[in-house]
Amino acid sequence: MELLAASVDQALRTLRSTSSVALGRSQRHLPWFLPLAGARTAWRLARRDVEWVVCGDPVVLTALRPVLSTRRVKVAVVVHGLDLVFPSRPYRTLARRALRRADRVLAISAATREEALRLGVDAGKLVDLHPGLPHPPPTDREAGGRALRRRLGLAESAFLVTTVGRLVPRKGVRFFVTEVLPALPGDVHYLVAGEGPEAEPIRRAAAARGVADRVHLLGRVSDADRDRLFDGSDVVVMPNLPRSGDMEGFGLVALEAALRGAPVVAARIDGLEDALLGGASGWLCGPGDVDQWLERLRTLVASGGELRRLGAWFGEEARRNFSPHRMRSELSAALAPEEVEATIDLRTRGPRRGAMGLSPVGSKS
Repeated sequence: MELLAASVDQALRTLRSTSSVALGRSQRHLPWFLPLAGARTAWRLARRDVEWVVCGDPVVLTALRPVLSTRRVKVAVVVHGLDLVFPSRPYRTLARRALRRADRVLAISAATREEALRLGVDAGKLVDLHPGLPHPPPTDREAGGRALRRRLGLAESAFLVTTVGRLVPRKGVRFFVTEVLPALPGDVHYLVAGEGPEAEPIRRAAAARGVADRVHLLGRVSDADRDRLFDGSDVVVMPNLPRSGDMEGFGLVALEAALRGAPVVAARIDGLEDALLGGASGWLCGPGDVDQWLERLRTLVASGGELRRLGAWFGEEARRNFSPHRMRSELSAALAPEEVEATIDLRTRGPRRGAMGLSPVGSKS
């Protein structure tokens, strides 16, 4: 979410004169950030000619409703998925009311769009906003793999499968450790970067299934170490499972990995289908379908050098479809005074009148 908020902010700055109010700290600071954001927004609206206020999620929009209701200004809000399905009736009621105030609701995936419709958002307000991330320079994946194996003390023949993300049930890491990894060749090692409530259950599951020496829980990693994992891994997996009241709105990790040339295998669920372009920039398997996961990964383990070529090809597809240029074009069309068209001319540029972007996160990735 932080990375997406930063991308939206950067895209807005190329289109219009933009003023941002952002929380560049942990979400724990939201209780004081929201009233401060309301006060700063009221001050800026009073002093400047603002045409649009762009909110990073429905929570921010809810906090700003008292300010916005007294001003003649257009409002757009980005919806991510989890912010629409959060299992709290009071929250969903507030989110529904806030979204009715919005002139544009920017959905980051088809799955998020569907959840917005279920919540009662007017289809005429919904606009697709495909994330656009900076494209990293090419890397030597063979050298990256050697360096990663040395760092972990693994043999050169080890096949590295990696998951990056918060360790919660919907990420499916325990499913992968319990059902998939034990049936793969013994030189397949599973690297898990992230922290969360599932860490200890994953550790216990690995011991119970006899694969504790092949599961490496790395904890929270820096952005630089995350990129090294993507550059050195043979495959990045996102074995997500359906979970009531939770969802993967897009799957930025899948996109980040693909942009670095890492072959990605993900569950065919929620926004992960969008992140992998329906299978054009990675492979999709049925969520929880052990046979599909085993068939795909066994094929990849046996593919040798062909795997790097496929990863590079998938990376090109990701770069073509998820560029900052395309995101700017979609934002420009969404915030233009004319009606929003389903098909966006990539040459379109919006008017450069003022806009405000408000997000619970800052420009950190």
